[in-house]
Amino acid sequence: MKESRRNRKNGFYTIDPEGTEKIVQGAGKVAGIIAIIVVAAVLLFGSTYQIKEQEQAVLITFGNAKAVTEPGLHFKIPFIQKVKKVNTTIQGFAIGYNMEDNTSTEESMMITSDYNFVNVDFFVEYKFSDPVKAVYNSSDPVGILKNISQSCIRTVIGSYTVDD
Repeated sequence: MKESRRNRKNGFYTIDPEGTEKIVQGAGKVAGIIAIIVVAAVLLFGSTYQIKEQEQAVLITFGNAKAVTEPGLHFKIPFIQKVKKVNTTIQGFAIGYNMEDNTSTEESMMITSDYNFVNVDFFVEYKFSDPVKAVYNSSDPVGILKNISQSCIRTVIGSYTVDD
């Protein structure tokens, strides 16, 4: 029982005498082409990154960091290199008051050298100058800066009397 029907290549496919269909080779080729297109798209989109004007980036290759400072479109090797971007504009945070509703917080209460309490609030501005250090030196650099700022202002307030 040999029948002949439409093949993908010639418009016909055949059924062998046992009645099983032969695997059409064209389907394998289509699947291969689709796989190549998917891999190429992943490599294409994973190999580019963009640095904005107010950013710097750290390109990490096998754990070794290198700063990239020029804004624009850059290329990297996907799955081998990673990019971490750092905002290098002047940023800030408030200590002693809440910026949303201008209410004072517990951290604003400080004590002077003559044992009087005063409310002190201030705003700290900072800027990351070295993106590699910003990424690798600490997991929370802003939290550390906030603690250091509070410590310094408490030392200054604690060394003066309330009248000073």
